[in-house]
Amino acid sequence: MSLSGKSVAIIAGPDYEDLELHYPLLRFKEEGADVKVVAPTRDTYRGKHGLSIVPDLTIDEALIKDFDIIIIPGGWAPDRLRRDSRVVEFVRKHGQKGAIIGAICHGPQLLISAKLLSGKKATCVSGIKDDVINAGATFIDAPVVVDGNIITSRVPDDLPSFCKAIIEEASKLRRK
Repeated sequence: MSLSGKSVAIIAGPDYEDLELHYPLLRFKEEGADVKVVAPTRDTYRGKHGLSIVPDLTIDEALIKDFDIIIIPGGWAPDRLRRDSRVVEFVRKHGQKGAIIGAICHGPQLLISAKLLSGKKATCVSGIKDDVINAGATFIDAPVVVDGNIITSRVPDDLPSFCKAIIEEASKLRRK
């Protein structure tokens, strides 16, 4: 398995969960993916625990056709990002085209706003479990849940399972 030839967008926002952004960033680069950090602006974004990241692209510069995989880290960022219609539309369009979307912790909040969870199985951090259920998903308390192109996880401890599932699912994709 490898992500060679695949492109990944990791969505950054204020107060992202540090490990949930940086771990997939390094892991997917290690697998040969072209990884870009995408955010509303090119400002430096600081994680909840002090790490920071400068985006490669703004949401306006990121083209839908250029990405096979979207990663939505948790922390407080998803709640802030879901208020930006450009970010919500970016996620929605990727979901509609069948791109893999990985969301961990509070990341499913963006999936809810993009209307991508109804009828899906998903997991998340316990604090948004009711939101996921109310969005029409079936909540499963597991380290990782794969339902079609949507892959979800709960917390940083689940990152190895989360990344492994994304790599496995991406290996089934042909470059569009």
